[in-house]
Amino acid sequence: MLIEFKTRALAGVALGALMALPAPGALADTASEIRALKARLGKLEVQAIKEKEEAKAHAASQTASAGHSSGSGASNSSPPAPKHWYERISLRGYTQMRYNDILQAGPYYNDVATPGDRSVGPRQNFLIRRARLIFSGDISDHLSIYIQPDMASAPGGAFSSTPTLAATSLYGQQANAFGTYNTNTGYFVQLRDAYADIYFDKDKEFRVRAGQSKIPYGFENMQSSQNRLALDRAEAINSCCKDERDLGLFFYYTPKHMRTLFRDLVKNNLKGSGDYGMFAFGVYNGQGANRIELNKNTHLVARFTYPHVFENGQIVEASVQGYTGRFVPYVAAIDPSLYGGTFLAGYRPPGYPGNGIPFVNAPGYGNLGNYVLTTYPRASAWGAAAVNGGQGLKDERVAVTGVLYPQPFGLRAEWNWGRGPVLDDTQTTINSGRLHGGYVEATYKYEDQEFGTGTWFPFVKWQHFNGGQKFENNAPRNKVYELDVGLEYQPLPELEFALIYSKMNRTNVLQAPYRQFHADLMRAQLQWNY
Repeated sequence: MLIEFKTRALAGVALGALMALPAPGALADTASEIRALKARLGKLEVQAIKEKEEAKAHAASQTASAGHSSGSGASNSSPPAPKHWYERISLRGYTQMRYNDILQAGPYYNDVATPGDRSVGPRQNFLIRRARLIFSGDISDHLSIYIQPDMASAPGGAFSSTPTLAATSLYGQQANAFGTYNTNTGYFVQLRDAYADIYFDKDKEFRVRAGQSKIPYGFENMQSSQNRLALDRAEAINSCCKDERDLGLFFYYTPKHMRTLFRDLVKNNLKGSGDYGMFAFGVYNGQGANRIELNKNTHLVARFTYPHVFENGQIVEASVQGYTGRFVPYVAAIDPSLYGGTFLAGYRPPGYPGNGIPFVNAPGYGNLGNYVLTTYPRASAWGAAAVNGGQGLKDERVAVTGVLYPQPFGLRAEWNWGRGPVLDDTQTTINSGRLHGGYVEATYKYEDQEFGTGTWFPFVKWQHFNGGQKFENNAPRNKVYELDVGLEYQPLPELEFALIYSKMNRTNVLQAPYRQFHADLMRAQLQWNY
């Protein structure tokens, strides 16, 4: 009763303070005071809950002592029956429907393509980008599960917006300028997450995550696409981890009060990333989600992040993270050319090597019966060993992150440096080369209380990347300079609409000869949450 009285008294004081605020015309001047009151209320609420839990534990111990002293273990009312594990599982999800329109691309029209969204390209209209179902729940006090399939995936061999171009037709004339497309279908169900969290303590501060899950590297990588403003993640950070996930073991440590804060940053629509630990350490395959491991070398990753709540209610977060390992690039036959990463890519001087597979310049396996590459080595068209590097190329990065959560103004920036597989300028060899890049995103959160139209997030994002796109065939060099200006509108919590203008200067890494293109795009997305 005393704790309940304290809580009501504190709420009464806070309500009186809010009622004493200035008239509507002066509300803009007291925004910081309101945020401060909210922050204090939050801290008081946490303190009240803690006192309530301590009182409950004390009462339970007193009851147990009384039962032993009286010699009676009987009770007038039996405790409720425990739930079965399947009654603890919840189901939720979301779907994203997109529309992409190339406003202008000049002579680069057929080169417009991005690895973050395969629907970007010539002659595209509507597309289901994601259709996710999430099964999650606490099986017991020490075990929880999380399973997320995507029903709108397009694995290799599925439909594609990238045409296959031919120089001439059977009659010696110019082939179809639009290229040829396959008749394969898309929208397959593919696994995204399948993991178990194993907790070591009752407060769930220490846990190990086993299975396929997100790699704790980069704020935007861990932020769900359900909450992200920009339609695609910045390649400078996202190029580290295909689909942001891999198979491995990850240790997380999150203090109890931090777990509450990480949860509220998402729950309160502040575009948080979720709870991936204040400290994280992991070991994983390194070849990407839903892909088989190609060498005996695992990747190691570590991350430390710290969010801080100021007295006025504003929240900032700073992070540092890094990983290291060896990556085996995927190779495919190409006609090598010069000037990769420029609009002149495709030039082949007289006598230049013909169609062949780039040489992977890394330690290999000499044993023909090796479990990794049973056909190693093969000869390319120009006489070099076509497939080498069975142990993979050096793949390592370090990144820094800074976040100011939108209350109402928000700012986020990430930058990383490192090394990774990259096709050289002659397009004949894949080496481990330097990379760098990142992004800056600014936004403003406006909640319309006067007319009740919903929540608005206008934002602007600039990104840059210069490095190998290691998960694409032949790891071509990707040069990105992109500006996004957009607006996300939430008329209801279960409904979101985003409209974004993108000014692109980037490399088409999906098709040789990997030309640089300039394009202006208008993109729209409708998302419904359930």
